Amino acid sequence: VAAGRCGSRGRSYFRRRRVPPERPTIMSSEQKGVYSPKSVLLTGAAGFIASNTCITLVKNHPEVTFVVLDKLDYCANLKNLDPIKRYKNFEFVKGDILSADLVNFIIDRFRIDTIYHFAAQTHVDNSFGNSLTFTKNNVLGTHTLLECWRANQDVIKRFIHVSTDEVYGENKMTESSEKEGSEVEFCETKSMLLPTNPYAASKAAAEVMVRSYMHSFNLPAIITRGNNVFGPRQYPEKLIPKFIFRLERGKPLCVHGKGTPRRSYLYVEDAAQAYETILFKGKIGEIYNVGTKAEISVLEVTKALIKAFGLSDEEKKWIEFVPDRHFNDQRYFISTAKLEALGWTPKVDFEEGLRRTIDWYRKNKDHWKEEEVVGALVAHPRRTAN
Repeated sequence: VAAGRCGSRGRSYFRRRRVPPERPTIMSSEQKGVYSPKSVLLTGAAGFIASNTCITLVKNHPEVTFVVLDKLDYCANLKNLDPIKRYKNFEFVKGDILSADLVNFIIDRFRIDTIYHFAAQTHVDNSFGNSLTFTKNNVLGTHTLLECWRANQDVIKRFIHVSTDEVYGENKMTESSEKEGSEVEFCETKSMLLPTNPYAASKAAAEVMVRSYMHSFNLPAIITRGNNVFGPRQYPEKLIPKFIFRLERGKPLCVHGKGTPRRSYLYVEDAAQAYETILFKGKIGEIYNVGTKAEISVLEVTKALIKAFGLSDEEKKWIEFVPDRHFNDQRYFISTAKLEALGWTPKVDFEEGLRRTIDWYRKNKDHWKEEEVVGALVAHPRRTAN
């Protein structure tokens, strides 16, 4: 579906609906601690994290309608939603979040009361080569959705914006905290955003826009900031699926720099359950970090995959060190205390998650066509498509 133009024939598609008279105050389910949506719009849910989240939501909550809006960009795959395509509480619409008239139509047609905004360009390497695409999709796309909320704010009760831990920028643990084994405490709602690459900057800009609407227009929003996630259905431009694809093809693993950056890797089923928890138990105005405290370096991930493929005896043969990114954050360290207070904890450790992931890719070799992935398997992919 092509993006619609705003202001055609002098009329704005963001026209605000008439707000009905105030109703008597009644104790809502939200005030009781649990939010009860009836119809949820998930943007970008043919992608990796959002598709897994959507599958979890559709299967676990048959009383709620879940509508996916996705333009099916290169990293999305309609097959990701195959497990739920016949469920009665699931709908799919192919289209762009930049089309305000389409978004407003969906809100009206499906009586949407909640927007769960996952859609984004997310690969750091691509942002070095085509950063304007990230501004267009991540910033302008989010702004479009916010204006659609303004036009429908009498019916949309919650707006959940999915962001990334990369908006914090690089952080390091002090020697004293390392010795004591304690984490550096910080408040998510007051932490300064210091992104260091165009992708992270676009996500930070989108967040700032969301927060401005919270202050200026009382947008009932929740923001999430997530760690690295891995597992089934992930397009192979990211580290773990890329290395699985390369090992399956007998190619060495291209490690950026010396492989020293450390990341926390959350298995996608745990991530999906986290986003499920936030939908039903999250509090308006809060920011929730989604991740795990278990950190591992890129080189350690590489060696773990080589071991999982039974190639440890020839480890050096399978590692190829390549030039690093223009800038590569060494570490993101976040606190997930707020999310855990809602009752969520990760259940799948890294080794088990890696085993399940390798098994899924081996059983689903036709999930993507060869021509769809070959460009992603190079050391530094660069995409120019929008």
